[in-house]
Amino acid sequence: MDITNINMPKELISDTVSFDARTPVTKMVSAIGRYGAVVVTKGSRYYGIVDNRSLQRFAVGSGVSKDNVGKYAVSVPAADSSMSIDGILLNFQKSRAKALPFVSNGKVRGVIKRFTLLKVLLSLKMLSDISAGEVMTSPVLAIDADATLSQARSAMRTNRVSRLVVLSGGKLYGIITDHDLLLSYSRKGERLPEMKSESHNQSDAQLRSVAARDLVVVDYADTLADAARDMIERNVSSVIVLRKGSPAGIITALDIFGSVLSKRNVKEEKVFVNGIEGDMREYEEDIMAALDAFMRKAGSMGKAGAPSLELNIKRIGSRMYEMRARLYMAKGGTIYVHALDYNIERTLNKLLDKLMKEIKKSKGKVLSIRKISSFKKGMDEAENYAEL
Repeated sequence: MDITNINMPKELISDTVSFDARTPVTKMVSAIGRYGAVVVTKGSRYYGIVDNRSLQRFAVGSGVSKDNVGKYAVSVPAADSSMSIDGILLNFQKSRAKALPFVSNGKVRGVIKRFTLLKVLLSLKMLSDISAGEVMTSPVLAIDADATLSQARSAMRTNRVSRLVVLSGGKLYGIITDHDLLLSYSRKGERLPEMKSESHNQSDAQLRSVAARDLVVVDYADTLADAARDMIERNVSSVIVLRKGSPAGIITALDIFGSVLSKRNVKEEKVFVNGIEGDMREYEEDIMAALDAFMRKAGSMGKAGAPSLELNIKRIGSRMYEMRARLYMAKGGTIYVHALDYNIERTLNKLLDKLMKEIKKSKGKVLSIRKISSFKKGMDEAENYAEL
C-alpha cells in the first residue's frame, strides 16, 4: 500500500505536558511515567523531548538531581498536519524517539506516540503478511533472576539496550526494562544510582522481586499484526518471540517500523546515519563509501540480505568512538551490534565485521540467547553465549 500521501488525523494526537528547560529534573520524572514523553521548551519555543531513555542515556555521575530538564532534552523532528504517515515513520526511525511533538500554528499541541502509529499501520492492514520471525531482534540479551537492580542497570548501559529478558534456572522468568528500574527505585524511596551521592549504596534488590512476570509472547510464525495488537492491548513496549517454546527474539515498535520501511523498499533511505558532526565530518565520505560497499555485499546474500541499516555514531570523551547499528534484513529479522575504539576507522571496521558475522548466522538460522550471568555480591558480571 502506498502511504506517501496519507496524513495523520489530528484526533490521534496524544496529550502531554511541557516543562521549561530550567525546571529541575526531579519534577519531571513522574510526568514521564504518566505520559511516556514530555516536551521541553526554551522560552516559548520547542526545545526537545525527554523520555526515560533520555534519562538513562545521559544520567552519569552524581548530582543529577540538581540538573535542569534542558540537559536531558533530545531534539527530535516535529510533525504537523501536512506530514504523511510515511514521513512520520521515517522520523521515528531516524530519531528512535518514543514520541514526536505535533506542532500546529507554531505551537506544540501534543505528541504522536509509537502506539498511535502502530494502530494506524494495523488499520491499513500493513502488518498481516509479515511474520514475527522475520522482524524480531536476536539474539536475546538475558540476565539471571538473582541479579540485582544495579547489575541490571549496568548490563543495560554496557550493552546499550533498554530491556533484558530475565531467566531463572535457564528458563524464561520475566522481563525488566529501563523504565521498570526507574519505577523500582522510586517505589523504594531511592534515587537512581547516578542520582545518589557517594554516601549512598545502590539497591541490592533481586530482579525476581521486580521483573514483570505477566509476559507478552508471540510465536515465531505469528504475524506482525498479532504482535502489534498484543503490544497495544497489553500496553507493553515489546513482545518476546518464542520458537519451540524458547525465547528466540524480541520485537519492539521500532522493529515494526523498520520492517515496514524495508518492505516498502525506500531506496533513498537505505542507510540512516546519525551523529556525524564536528571534526568527524572529514570522515563522512569514507564512512558512507564503506557502508555502501557493505550493503552491496549484504544484499548479494540472497534471502539473508539487508535492505536497510541504521548507524548511530557518538564520541565518548575526547578520544573514544562508539558506533551502534541496527540492520533490518529482508528475511531473518533485525540485528543489533555496537563497537568501541579510539580510532573511527577501526570502530567502523569492527562494527561491519560483527554485522557480517550476524548475517551469516541468520542465514544459517542460528538462534541464541546472550546471557549475562551474575555471581556473588561484589563480583564482576560475566557474559557468555548459550545456544537454545
